[in-house]
Amino acid sequence: MKALVWIVRPGPEVLLLKRPERRGGGEHPVTGKADDGEKPLACAEREAFEETGLRGDVEPLHVVHRYRAKKGDFEEHAFLLKVPRKAEPQLSSEHISFRWASPDEALAALHWKAHRETLEAALKKL
Repeated sequence: MKALVWIVRPGPEVLLLKRPERRGGGEHPVTGKADDGEKPLACAEREAFEETGLRGDVEPLHVVHRYRAKKGDFEEHAFLLKVPRKAEPQLSSEHISFRWASPDEALAALHWKAHRETLEAALKKL
């Protein structure tokens, strides 16, 4: 099981995290694999904090997608984390940079259909 977390601050502005080329490159939301026995919400909260240092109320988007990758089959649960206007991430080593983007800019930057669909669901919750 995996979690995907869109982090949004008032504006709205969407946090996009840039991965290094060795990890596929591109701009993404927070994503991560659950620890053994970890529930989706707990995974989302932990991954968001580990990758960005940001905390807050994490809301389920009630969107789950399944996909096959080199490491097997995955089920990814999507969440929204709303942070204050002046929130700034402290990136982990998983990412090389970040930017706050408008919803249109963020949607245009995404390569994966599931990322676009989950961001659209997150924006509807705002």
